[in-house]
This record gives sequence, structure tokens and C-alpha cells, in this order.
Amino acid sequence: MSDLVSNYKILKEQNLIVEYHSGILDADSFIAFKRSIALDPLFLPSLNYFVHLKNVTFSTNLEDIDQYVNFLETNNNVYGSRRVALITNTPNQVVSTTMFKMMQQNKSQSVEIFSTSESAIEWLNSKLDKNEILAILDELMLA
Repeated sequence: MSDLVSNYKILKEQNLIVEYHSGILDADSFIAFKRSIALDPLFLPSLNYFVHLKNVTFSTNLEDIDQYVNFLETNNNVYGSRRVALITNTPNQVVSTTMFKMMQQNKSQSVEIFSTSESAIEWLNSKLDKNEILAILDELMLA
């Protein structure tokens, strides 16, 4: 059983999913979370992702990251063309997300790693309201 706590909000008008994670992240719990998002009636495969990982400790190795990459590739019709901003803070987070970025083969998915939420929001779309996204992130942290 994982100690991962994950919350999200879909902002359909902004073409964005805001995710907040805390605790211990392992491949199985993260895949289960991604499957649950895909069942949301507001979900669309083309939604971009803002993924806040600063309060996560990755409990992963290369095989786990490969398992997640294979999950995404196998379900490309669900997790298709999109931009994914991963917000990190620690060396543990940076190493795991960098390995994921290097291993993923989905060329229609663009993945970047950021140390600040503001730079991630800017990369996703400069027209997004930064204060709105940060307020939603705060709500998800408290949920």
C-alpha cells in the first residue's frame, strides 16, 4: 500500500489538469492515480498537465519508471498529445523525473522539468492566469 496522496482539478477552459502529490510515490500508486483521472467526465486526452511533485519522495528505480513509460505508451489514445510540466525541488525528484523524460518515447508528449510553479505555468501557456493556477494548487494541498 502506497503512502501517496494525490489530488487534481481539471480546468477544461484552460486545457489543463493541475495535480498535487505528497508522500511516497511508487509506480503502481501513480498509475492507479492516472487511471482514476481518465475516468473523470471532464477528462480529455489532449489536456496539458501541471504536476506538482515538490512534496514527494520517489520510491522508484529504472524498472518502475520503465513500467510507467510503458503504461503511457500502451494507453497512448488516452494519454496522447500534450504538454507535461513537472515541478520538482529535491535531487531525488529531479533524478526520477529526468529519467522519465529521457525514457519516454511518446513524441507527441512534451515533458519539461521545472523548479518553480511560475516557470512551469509560463511554459504551458503564457495566457494562463498564474494566480488562479497557484490558488488551485493551494486548494489541492489542503484537500
